[in-house]
Amino acid sequence: MAGIVKMCTFYFAISLTQNLWMLIDGGIATGLMLTISMSGPAERLAPHRPTSRILGPQMLASVGGIVIINWIFSVMSYVWLFQQDWFRCNERSTADVNMNKWWLLGDNYESTILSFVCLFQFINNGFVVNYGYLYRARWYKNYALLVVWGFLVAFSSYMLLADPNRVGCAFRLNCGTASTLEKLGYKKPTWYIEPYINPIENNVIPKQSRYELWGYCLGNMAATNLWQVFVINGPVRNLLRKKKPLRRLKVKL
Repeated sequence: MAGIVKMCTFYFAISLTQNLWMLIDGGIATGLMLTISMSGPAERLAPHRPTSRILGPQMLASVGGIVIINWIFSVMSYVWLFQQDWFRCNERSTADVNMNKWWLLGDNYESTILSFVCLFQFINNGFVVNYGYLYRARWYKNYALLVVWGFLVAFSSYMLLADPNRVGCAFRLNCGTASTLEKLGYKKPTWYIEPYINPIENNVIPKQSRYELWGYCLGNMAATNLWQVFVINGPVRNLLRKKKPLRRLKVKL
């Protein structure tokens, strides 16, 4: 995930906002890591032992498949962005931006799209590894993870779908300079917002496009979950196990 973000930030000369990085590192990564470990054991021993090969086909297919799916969705999100009329005349130009203010390099639509897409991807990655297959309790029995995951999804959805508000503006997402928001028809914020450094002084996504992007992010989450459930842990794996079993190392005693 970090690789996807870095590639996009280098290409567009942008950055995620400071508060968003703190949310990812301190809230999402830490919260999901702690709750994933709370998954209980399975009630019965599995007929097969779990893989012990870190670079084995199962591990590589699981991690590699999720990475590729997330890469595809990240790239396609920019394909979608460049097809939007409200964006074509408001593309980021480094000539119009003070690059010394690095903490404000997220004040543009390119960074906003990347922020929302990667935010849902980070949250979903913690949920995907909770399935546990045959060796842990069912995923829906990890109540702590479900609560944290549900809160994070709801929180991110609110920032994406809601009109400019104190929460979104704290992350500089769907927000803008106070006077500009007022010109766009929104209520003038009662809290301080550091002036945006892009020429249009906002990165508010039109309401219809917000729902399109939200549905796109949910589709990204569904795709990685389906990969993990049906390919890595499900019928595709079982079929490959029968057709092409791994050669076990035989040790003579």
